[in-house]
Amino acid sequence: MQLIVSDFDGTYYTNDNDILINNKYIEEFRSRGNLFMLSSGRSFKSLKEMAAKYNIPYDYLSCCDGSILYDNKDNIVTKYPLNNTILKKFLSLKKLVKIERIQYSYPDDYYNKKCDDELIGCNIVVKNEFINNKFLKEFNHLKEIYPEFDFLMYSHDEITFFCLKNSGINKSSTIKYLENSLNINHDDIYVFGDNFNDYPMLSLYNSYYIGDVDAKIKSVCRDGFQDVYDFFSYSS
Repeated sequence: MQLIVSDFDGTYYTNDNDILINNKYIEEFRSRGNLFMLSSGRSFKSLKEMAAKYNIPYDYLSCCDGSILYDNKDNIVTKYPLNNTILKKFLSLKKLVKIERIQYSYPDDYYNKKCDDELIGCNIVVKNEFINNKFLKEFNHLKEIYPEFDFLMYSHDEITFFCLKNSGINKSSTIKYLENSLNINHDDIYVFGDNFNDYPMLSLYNSYYIGDVDAKIKSVCRDGFQDVYDFFSYSS
């Protein structure tokens, strides 16, 4: 059994046409008894809506950069809720910058069920043009004084996501869980990504970057493609 894991934005999804080709190859891959997981910084609600919109065939959804894992029947497999005290300090950053939006992720947010005691992920989204030194200084200060939590930042196009996570929880966490629980050979796991929140999984598994990426991302990948489906021609 093999496992393919792909980031969504900028990787599995690059445009409305190529994602349909990706679906075709993934469906054939799964028909041979293999597994496919989408792994994203998006919430469950957001990622599941995209999977439904584009009819993506999947076995697992890893959301909030590995903070919660669902199977394709919407069952929660693993989850790592946030600490409310640290969350409040993180959210205080919004006073220092003009924000685009704040993304809250709850275990059952797809079904509009919210429980503040089980908040899984939180992202402060800021347009790049509004990021200022005072905001960055305080963000980095929180990173220093709370090493037991991960304060992450990564950019997509004209916006930057500032994220709060439990320390050590990232996109590789849910892959490791499946690797161990399903007894998947490490060498039979293939991952695809394009950004720095993908780095933990790209650096641990057979990895391929999609599109134009930073040199640090390229340095840990075997090769790169323009789309995920190109991998299947390469590996056949």
